[in-house]
Amino acid sequence: MTKKFKGQVDEFKQAVDTLQQRGTWENFDQGLRFKTIDGGTIQWYKSTGTILIQGNKTAKERLTALIDKLELDKIQYVSTEDFSTVIEAKAKSAKVGSKIFVVHGHDHVCREQLELVLHKLGLEPFVLANTGGGGLTIIEALEKEIGREGDSKFGIVLLTPDDFGYSKSEGPDKVQPRARQNVVLEMGMLMSAVGRKNTVILKKGHLDVPSDANGILYLSFNDHVKETVPRLVDRLRDAGFDIDTSKISYAAS
Repeated sequence: MTKKFKGQVDEFKQAVDTLQQRGTWENFDQGLRFKTIDGGTIQWYKSTGTILIQGNKTAKERLTALIDKLELDKIQYVSTEDFSTVIEAKAKSAKVGSKIFVVHGHDHVCREQLELVLHKLGLEPFVLANTGGGGLTIIEALEKEIGREGDSKFGIVLLTPDDFGYSKSEGPDKVQPRARQNVVLEMGMLMSAVGRKNTVILKKGHLDVPSDANGILYLSFNDHVKETVPRLVDRLRDAGFDIDTSKISYAAS
């Protein structure tokens, strides 16, 4: 069935942006095009209102499901003031059950790798930096997005060697790479909110980890987050996520 939206250009862009997909916008002669980082494309033709979704099978299926849940054909006649309220509610409904809260440090390459892997698995990473923030700090976002009232019931912590540290008693000769201290704090908050079973910690290379967390299972990788895909999928499935087997090799490629 052909998907259509007869609203305004800025409303269509706002609608797609509420889905918090990582990608880029571009104009073309007949309308707007949004290209996601995992190879999906949403094209909107202004004159006819037609929405065309293209890309590889996994990306196309995911974007089609999200756009379907927005029901843009049913909200095209509401007032501009009401549009924002309605579209935010529909976008929230569209993402419930697949949203993953991501805690990360300063390694933006690894963060983007993780986002791409999750997108390929058909999941929705929540990264505060991608949302505009809404005036929230990362701790406020944690409180809002996770736990009983939030959409995110599962979290992934990305520990990367962004800092160096050493024990005062041992001195600088024993310096070790470590994650940023705010990431360690947020890791504790996340585990407290969603539980250890619903938290995965990805550790890049060799770095010092908190001694109190030695009993936690870390999924280690060296060069790319995709190295963790088989074990990450096992953890996601244990937590209740239904991961399509056909998507696993795609996410690991």
